[in-house]
Amino acid sequence: MDLAVAVGPPDDGGMGKRETPEEAVRRLGREGFGFLTEAGFAGPHEVDGGFSYTGHGLRIKIYHYFWKNEAEVIASVCILGDSSPKTCADLAQLYAECGLGAVNHLPRHADSARLAGLRVRAFGAALEALLPHLLSPHRTTLLRRASTRP
Repeated sequence: MDLAVAVGPPDDGGMGKRETPEEAVRRLGREGFGFLTEAGFAGPHEVDGGFSYTGHGLRIKIYHYFWKNEAEVIASVCILGDSSPKTCADLAQLYAECGLGAVNHLPRHADSARLAGLRVRAFGAALEALLPHLLSPHRTTLLRRASTRP
């Protein structure tokens, strides 16, 4: 009889420190965003609270943000080397702009490692669906339109 192995934070034997949301973002994000390296992106590169990938003139960043009582997982896409003001958009805004779903389909709130892991998985799936749009010649226009969405 095969037993399914639960996917979760590493077992510390019940006596150690619990995984933080930031640690969950780093651990699960490497798996969930691995398709980016196959698509020609370099990374993951360490950033505060998470990591980023660069390639095809883009920087894709995912990180855990905590300030006051707000804890969120944030994923953004920026165009690199653009001489105009920095063009960046939130992943949820891009998702909605491409007609893949509503902005609230990708919530950001993540005050626990479990929620952070759920957010990372959802963002990875959304980014994989968005990748053809982000690699198209019209991506600058797409990012500018998405960045103005509420």
